[in-house]
Amino acid sequence: MSRRAQLIHDRRVRFVLWGCIAVIMVGIYMCLNPIIWKTESHRSPGASISLESVSDYLIVVDSSVIEPSPGSFSEMSFSHAWLNTFEQEIGPVSLMNAERFQDADLTRYRCIVLTESASDHETWVPKIRSFLERGGTVIMEMPRGSLRTMASADGKGGIRTAQNLTYILGLEQSYVDALASVNLTHLTYLVGSAGPLDNSQTWMTIDGVPVIYSKAYATGTVITVDFNFGMLITALQQGRPLDDFSIRNMRDSNRIETSDLAQADGLNLPIADIFERFLIYGVLSQTMPVVGFWPFFDSLDGALVVTQHEEGIGDASLWISSYEATIKATSTIFATVPLSMSDEGMDTLSKANGELGLAFDWNFAEDSRSREPMGIFRFSPVWRQLNLEEQANAFRSRLDEHTSLLSSQSREGLWTDHYTLGFRMISAAGFKADASYRASYEQPGYAFSTGMPFLPLDTNGLIFNIQEYPISFPKLETTEDTTLLEGYLKDSENRMHEVIGVSFEPGRFARDPVAEAFISWQSVYKMATSHRHWVTSIFNYFRFSRARFTGELKTRSSEVTQGSKRNYVVRIESLAPESGMSVNVPKTIGERHFVEARRGVQRVREDAALSDTIQPREVSILEFERILVPLTKGFNAIDVIYE
Repeated sequence: MSRRAQLIHDRRVRFVLWGCIAVIMVGIYMCLNPIIWKTESHRSPGASISLESVSDYLIVVDSSVIEPSPGSFSEMSFSHAWLNTFEQEIGPVSLMNAERFQDADLTRYRCIVLTESASDHETWVPKIRSFLERGGTVIMEMPRGSLRTMASADGKGGIRTAQNLTYILGLEQSYVDALASVNLTHLTYLVGSAGPLDNSQTWMTIDGVPVIYSKAYATGTVITVDFNFGMLITALQQGRPLDDFSIRNMRDSNRIETSDLAQADGLNLPIADIFERFLIYGVLSQTMPVVGFWPFFDSLDGALVVTQHEEGIGDASLWISSYEATIKATSTIFATVPLSMSDEGMDTLSKANGELGLAFDWNFAEDSRSREPMGIFRFSPVWRQLNLEEQANAFRSRLDEHTSLLSSQSREGLWTDHYTLGFRMISAAGFKADASYRASYEQPGYAFSTGMPFLPLDTNGLIFNIQEYPISFPKLETTEDTTLLEGYLKDSENRMHEVIGVSFEPGRFARDPVAEAFISWQSVYKMATSHRHWVTSIFNYFRFSRARFTGELKTRSSEVTQGSKRNYVVRIESLAPESGMSVNVPKTIGERHFVEARRGVQRVREDAALSDTIQPREVSILEFERILVPLTKGFNAIDVIYE
């Protein structure tokens, strides 16, 4: 080989060698910094639902007037939010579309709610009058036309922006002060009238305008709610976005968190629940004996829903669940994809009655852990980021065929930059319960003005069939944290009766084994039990609440002569799908006081005493005195007697 040829050969060898080195270096760099291929998640909008429950209560919504694509938050229809109020406080309730109302049999109900979307039907007036003449109660939200003329104030002031609550009748002063402190601007609007309606009872005013008032009509009662109650409850529970449905970051960060939606920063009272319970127990209960399923197992005073973050440590996270099993408590462990827990670990969790849920990453998150390589062997310059539906399917593939994936949670509380886009993706992935809403670490408490799980609304005004469980205490690591929690538990035990969501990190004790954090964690269970709270998982509470919604609960009442006395008797007929259920009834009805509750199939009549007296328990809801009556699983016929 000539010298020239040798030089060319050497040059080629060096070129190939350096080229191979460059390719290897580029490959290593791309493996360390791979290209991320993202796919869009599927989205399911809110859907129209109809409920045919055996219940005293009917909610009427007119879907035909609901704007499917409103231009702003304030233009949304919030009529379906009434479902949250009645399901939370009563249990079973019927929900009917307006197109069926004219032909509906109203003798099945004792109370009808005409929501804002359904409060402008001229042809319904004779049917509503007939219902009132039979002694029924009608709640009308911002009525118009002939319905307003029938039993509401003149409304000449038109639609006005609300600012502050100025008067409320029959509510303890600390609650009045808490409600009055809330700036209602952008949270609701009201109907202005020249003055209160003649011969009516005013229950609440906003900016001096009567917004809840009642008036006797024949033998029945009309309760007018002259402000957008559904909008207020939605804004407080689900959060208030900007008017274009975007969410403003409150922390000078490029990440949106669920706490950016919160309306009640650091408040120690669940404002939304106070509004709802005042309407049910303070107003409606004055017109009819309100009876509802109690929202907690075994007549307990509240629930502590416990969640955990597995954070990739797999079976090592199960020590908390093992401890909970010894004290008959349960919790939900949220884990990421790929699931680090072994089959043996999942079996251990199942035996402890714990729940495994998905801690998901949004497909837009740059630090998503839910990825899969697209390459051969260890050479993976491109990774595909799993969308929410793919994460859910991958998670389900690891579960036993008899185990369903019910619960989800956004990792680190991240949210979308649009009000309901997150719920659309969660719904499309098939989840029925979600715990993404959480208070900030710096301000624990009722950030979303409620502890009770609620059904979110889509911007189209329809329901997502998802129960949202707010996490009020995202961390409990210090004595100060647990002292604050104990105050909430005491308040819940004595008057609020709430679901309080808490969160733990099993790996936190291994990373930084501080004795105070361990002691604080362990004390939470003791505190909850001592304050009569059910320590449970999302799955268990979800199952119990579904039993409340799908059970049957009907009442009728009359005066009955028993011996020489003229008593008032409320007959309760209920179907309790689960054990541990109970009903709450008024302690007083007018001037009459609760005497006893008896189980039987015959009505109380003269010289006919029923057997099987039930042991009741007194509770206070916002200082409104109630009686808890335990039920047996299956059909119950109970007479509650008042003298």
